[in-house]
Amino acid sequence: MNQYHIDIMIEKDIIGIDSEKAKERVPKIVVFLIVILPGYPNIPPEILTKSNFCTPSLMDGRDLLNEICPSWNPKSGLKPILEGFLPFLSKVINAKGYKFYGMFHLGATYNLKNFDNMIVGK
Repeated sequence: MNQYHIDIMIEKDIIGIDSEKAKERVPKIVVFLIVILPGYPNIPPEILTKSNFCTPSLMDGRDLLNEICPSWNPKSGLKPILEGFLPFLSKVINAKGYKFYGMFHLGATYNLKNFDNMIVGK
């Protein structure tokens, strides 16, 4: 089975950003990458960000699945993940302090082609 990639694009205007300062650092469109791995749905997808929307940046290969969808269930498909993006973005962008988000997978390798169009600035 092949690996599949899905780009999720979310416009800044629908996130619900509390402060003007935070609005300035978030790009117009925030992009995530869902990587469907061989063995899906028994093996959960990985979720990476392709946009720099917070400090420190989460664009370092960490998997955000457990932050966006804390209770992955193979029977529920991608719907809970898709529903989790906006609450996750709002939580991270509006946070008053730093919290570590996501996890790294030991031995994971990433195809840099997935990140060709990363959004670093506005």
